[in-house]
Amino acid sequence: MDRKEKQANITYLNEKFSRASVAILAEFTGMGVEEMREVQNELRTVEGEFKVVKNTIAIRAAAGTTLEGINDYFKGSTAVALGYADPVAPTKAIKDIAEKKGKLKIKIGIIEGNVVHLEDVKKIAKLPSKEILLGELIGRLNAPLSGFAGCLNGVLSKFVRTLEAVHQHRLDSK
Repeated sequence: MDRKEKQANITYLNEKFSRASVAILAEFTGMGVEEMREVQNELRTVEGEFKVVKNTIAIRAAAGTTLEGINDYFKGSTAVALGYADPVAPTKAIKDIAEKKGKLKIKIGIIEGNVVHLEDVKKIAKLPSKEILLGELIGRLNAPLSGFAGCLNGVLSKFVRTLEAVHQHRLDSK
């Protein structure tokens, strides 16, 4: 690879690293081409990607990004799983793949600028997606308002029924 190709790869990876909300470094020793393709396809379904990187190029590309803090982990056969929207979905996908295929081992990750180790990656992978969490939050915020509206409706309907009974009583008295 000549100097221009290296610089193009560094620029390309730097742009990817800068945009990523999640980046998980994994060792892929012993994985074949077909297995790598399966991992790439699986991550693509959750709006992520899986890139095999040359360590020296990745270290240079990480400069100025959140991945700069984990340069020490760019050793051995390294691949990076990247996600750009919901950080949970790619994390869950790479964790599941690593558990299914013993050849893929998670080293470390960066999720929304924070370094996460293997134990934390496993915990984050158990979380529901961002959309589900937002839906639950909205439901919980809406519950007191719904209860209050129901309470007011009950008081008002009881008041109307009382007025109706008084009115009916007056009509019956005449």
